[in-house]
Amino acid sequence: MEGRRTQITLTTRQHEFLRDMSVRTGLPMAELIRRAVDQVFRECAKPQKRGWQWTFTVYRDPDAAVVARRTAPPKPRLYDDIR
Repeated sequence: MEGRRTQITLTTRQHEFLRDMSVRTGLPMAELIRRAVDQVFRECAKPQKRGWQWTFTVYRDPDAAVVARRTAPPKPRLYDDIR
């Protein structure tokens, strides 16, 4: 694994907490920090855009699995059975 050295400053309370977690888990403090960064910031790495996505595909012989995924059964209306 290629890595880069980074220096950070922790409060005394943060350092004690990290040291205690390191003793309890048996993992180095650096690994705990790497895992925390991945868990917290990886979700934000891919910006999510709001909007619509339209897909149009033409098949000569569509696969049954593709047809089943693309075609949803009609939703029942509220008062279909009352007439």
